[in-house]
Parts: sequence; structure tokens; C-alpha cells
Amino acid sequence: MGQTSDKRDALKRWLQERLTRDERGREEWRQLAEAVWDHLLLTPVHDLVDANTAKALADRLAAPEFVSELTRPVMANVMGALIEEMREDAEPVGRFVPEEAKAKLHEVLSRPGLVHPDWVHAMLRGEAVEEVLNDILYRALLDFSTLLPRILVKVSSTRRFSVLGSAGMFAERMIGEVQKLIEPEIRAFLADSTGRVLESAAEFTIANIDNPAQIEFRSSFIDFVLSKSPAFLLMNSDDELLDDMGAVIELTAQHLAEAPETRDAIHRSVDRLMEHCSDKNLGEALQWNDTSPRPPIDALADATWPAYVAAVTSPGAQRFMDGIVDGLIDEYERDASK
Repeated sequence: MGQTSDKRDALKRWLQERLTRDERGREEWRQLAEAVWDHLLLTPVHDLVDANTAKALADRLAAPEFVSELTRPVMANVMGALIEEMREDAEPVGRFVPEEAKAKLHEVLSRPGLVHPDWVHAMLRGEAVEEVLNDILYRALLDFSTLLPRILVKVSSTRRFSVLGSAGMFAERMIGEVQKLIEPEIRAFLADSTGRVLESAAEFTIANIDNPAQIEFRSSFIDFVLSKSPAFLLMNSDDELLDDMGAVIELTAQHLAEAPETRDAIHRSVDRLMEHCSDKNLGEALQWNDTSPRPPIDALADATWPAYVAAVTSPGAQRFMDGIVDGLIDEYERDASK
């Protein structure tokens, strides 16, 4: 009995080493990845994915508690590390965009009808915009109302019109008086007019939304963003802001997971996808053909080899493989005893 047990243990150790430590195992892992890829491309989609199980998986992945537990570490670790790296990047974002892509981007921004009128109305509406416009118009109207007295002061200071010296002093006093009298009138006028001015500005902008000046404005804004570095764009994103944004994303993800319409939308998407792929294999669904570049299977195999070894040598996988070995030996011994 002991000898049989030793043979079983030896066979189990051999199998694990055969799969994980032998160079042959590594090469076969690469060959397996390549063979699986080729086979999957030729396999009908309906043999790879079942609509009902796909929906069940989506329901489990969209469970609020799972979404919360997944979102939190992603924001804290992955996004945190990424943003920290970007804060140190002082090179322009535009270096990631080739000149051909920039030209295409400007072409897109020049497309008629790109900006919906509702965006313009939304941007030119609200207390903050009215406050800015109020201040601009107030200063402009006040300056204009005192224009004539200011001209008199300027003229009286020249030698040519020194005869107007007394008029100049009168004008200086007039400026102060005009400002006192006209300030409340201007503010009252603006209180009733700012909304109409903004609406007129919106209508004017919409009417001229695709003229050269507006297109140049859109292009200039994109050029400004591309000319700045990640560090500049994230200048004011301190850790507290990132924590708050993480909370916003987590709460939003939970809300979407809890909303019945989210589940219905996912199920409809699965049904549409399966209907679209009903008569296609995976390669046809992915529009992958003989002329498409093959994925870097060698690099993928090398990159996933450590994870594969960790999985195969895990206690659960070891128990699974031990059970297979025991089953094979038992089956062999039963056949031999007949």
C-alpha cells in the first residue's frame, strides 16, 4: 500500500513539474495560446457564448456590493498611481497626437452642425454667467457715461487748450457726480436687461456657429489643451479632490447597478449582440481575417507565464490535478484487474 501511495505522489509531483518548471512546459504554454487563438477564431460565437449565462454573469458583475468593492481599489490604487505619474509629466499632451491626427481633429472641429444649439444655451445661462456679464457691461456703461467729462479733462491739460483750464476742473468734478448719479441707473438697467442680452448672445452664437471665427475658436481651444502638459492640466487636482471624485464615481456606479433600467439595457445589448453574431464565427464577428495582424502571442505567453504557474501550483489547482491523477490510476488498476 505504501509503495502504491509513493508512486501516486511521485506521479503528482511529475505532473506539476511537467506543467510549470520544465522548459518544455513553457513552450507548450505558448503553443497552447496560439492554438487556442486560431481555434477560437473559427468557432461559432453561439458555441462560445450563451445568452442566458452571459446575462446572469452581467447581473452578478453589476451587483451593487461587487461594483462598490471593485470601484474603490481601482480608484485608490490604479487611478491614484496613474494620476501621480501624470502630475510629474511636464511635456505637452500634444506629443501623443501625430500631426496627421491633429489635422484630422481640426477637420472634425470644422464640420457643420458639430455643436448643438442646446450647448450654447446651457453655457450662456445661469447666475454665474449673468454675474460676469453684469460686471462687464457695468464697467463699459460707466466708462462710456463719463466719456465726455474725461475728454474735457484731457483737452484742458494740453497747452493748446489751456484756456479751458477752468472747464477741465469742472469736468473733473462732473465725473464724480455723474458716477454717483448714473451708477444706480446702470445697475437697474442691467437687472432687467442681462437675461435678454445673454439670450441675444446665444442666438447670435447659434446663428454663426459654423462661421470661420467660431471654428477657429474651437480649434484654438483644442490646440491650447494639446500644448499643455499633464502636470498643468492636473495642477489643482489635490488628493482631497481625487478622493471626492472617487466617491462620486463609486456612488454613481452603485446607482447604475441598482437601477432596473441598467439591467434591462444590458440584457437588450446581449440579445442584440447574439442576434448580430448568430451566423458568424468569432473571427467574422471581430472582422479578423487572414490579412489581419496576428496578436503578439509569444509576448502574451511570456507575460502570462508567471500567472499560469501561480494558478497551476495553487492549492486548489493542486487538489484538482491530484484528483485527476488518482482517478486515472484507479481506472487503470480496475482495467488491469479484469
